[in-house]
Amino acid sequence: MFHPLHYDGEWPAAMNNPFDYEPHAVCRQAVSEALPAIRRLMEGVGEGKMFGVLVVEKEPDATPCGRGFLMAFSGQIGDSASWPGFVPPVYDYLQPDGYFKQEEARITALNRQMTDITTDSTYLYLLRTREALRQEAQTAVLKAQTVMRMGKKLRDERRREGFLSAAEQEEMIRESQFQKAELHRTRQRYAGREDELQTLLEPYESQLKRLRMERKERSEALQRWLFEQFEMLNASGQRRNLLDIFAPTPQGFPPAGAGECCEPRLLQYAYAHGLKPVQMAMFWYGPSPHDEVRHHLQCYPACRGKCKPILEWMMDATVSNSRPQASNLQSPTSQGVDLMGCEVLRSYPDFLIIKKPAGLLSVPGKGSEPSVCSWVSAHYPDAEGPLIVHRLDQDTSGLMVVALTKEMHRLLQQLFLGRQVEKTYVAELERPVLTPGQDGIIRLPLLPDPLNRPYQRVDHEKGKEAVTRYKTLTPTRLELNPLTGRTHQLRVHCAHQEGLGCPIKGDRLYGHSLQVAPADTDGEPLTAADACAVKPQAEGAQRLFLHAQRLSFPHPLTHEPLTFEWEAPF
Repeated sequence: MFHPLHYDGEWPAAMNNPFDYEPHAVCRQAVSEALPAIRRLMEGVGEGKMFGVLVVEKEPDATPCGRGFLMAFSGQIGDSASWPGFVPPVYDYLQPDGYFKQEEARITALNRQMTDITTDSTYLYLLRTREALRQEAQTAVLKAQTVMRMGKKLRDERRREGFLSAAEQEEMIRESQFQKAELHRTRQRYAGREDELQTLLEPYESQLKRLRMERKERSEALQRWLFEQFEMLNASGQRRNLLDIFAPTPQGFPPAGAGECCEPRLLQYAYAHGLKPVQMAMFWYGPSPHDEVRHHLQCYPACRGKCKPILEWMMDATVSNSRPQASNLQSPTSQGVDLMGCEVLRSYPDFLIIKKPAGLLSVPGKGSEPSVCSWVSAHYPDAEGPLIVHRLDQDTSGLMVVALTKEMHRLLQQLFLGRQVEKTYVAELERPVLTPGQDGIIRLPLLPDPLNRPYQRVDHEKGKEAVTRYKTLTPTRLELNPLTGRTHQLRVHCAHQEGLGCPIKGDRLYGHSLQVAPADTDGEPLTAADACAVKPQAEGAQRLFLHAQRLSFPHPLTHEPLTFEWEAPF
């Protein structure tokens, strides 16, 4: 599984953060050397797969002879989790004679039994008959209720018309009682017929209930058993299974597929074989999926829902949720707020136009990181209300409007809700994808990924409408106008295969190019010289190349048209 690495460049000084990284040159070299084996493995596979490389050193040998890399894939390929040359799964539960497969076969047998029952001709006939009876009963009861209401209406009219004899009054009472009794008899008649059908259905439904309960219990027990088998090593040589690792998390239980991603596999193998992890990178190989942003030979961070608790344990340190902030981004003390980088572009009595730098939050997060909100609070202590009217991603720079009073906050929010605010962004893509004048509109509905927040997925059924207008300035530079305001809308619309198919330069969430695609697509293996000579376009970019350049809206009080602009700093 250990593959020697042919690399003469600068050796990394420390392990990278798998949740926030740019692929180091040593990882790009490892990928280039892994590609021929990956290409052979993926021949004939109709879908894409996430792969990973881990650059390692043989301890205590840190010389070039002791340096190499491991490679892995997530999940299974061709119904197998083990393939020559790739690190094995942490626990291979797909062995044909193993407990998992045997228990899975029992659960499958239960499914077959339930299918046999639900497709039985007698059972289906009884179900159809019961449904038809219920429809007939509903119609008959509705008819009896209508007769009763109309009778009451006529009797009430007769009473209002004048004096009624005792005989007439008694007749009206008998009529009312008869109609109520007829409604009751109708209900009883159909209830009795349905009881007869239910008696015939009972053996089928009780057996189905028993089988469903057994399947549920077996499935839950098998899932717990499986998670217990995944005993993850950490950097100190300690072991902990997935149930224990996920116990302190909000969900309290591992999600399906936990422990099967390439990052835990790589670290597990390295720790178990005395290899020191140096750098890792994860990348997609093959066709893009429909919902996620995944492109061939694009590099992506580890997922948070499945991998974050595991990697925190395995790496024996807390993995940050966000990229490290500059040391001068302190909590909002008098010194810190002056160093946040915020500026006021234009000041009004009850609102501000703020120039937000990249790397600064719009609103306070879970920790003590500074934000535009804390900056405004420190510099405008008399400001009241929520302050923040709209947000920019932490990695995005640009203009923001901030309210200084509750009433102005309400008025500005009305403008945003009424889509009277025009926002124009400038973005630089990772590679040329368009020609000047090639403009258009992207419509891709978005939905948060519950297992990998804050990532957004494209979901054409359940997603919320998201619309972006784009204008091409150069083959890599765009103007973007979001006509809706979804989280990460511009980033996903640029990166997704149904959008522009190319991530924004410096986007640490939705992909980095490994810059090996040309050599891979022509079928020729990369040479070490080629891989070392080419650097990714995003390397050295310490920010996301997305900037909110222009903001236009009518003044909330005077209705005067206002336009503010701050040229992109890239």
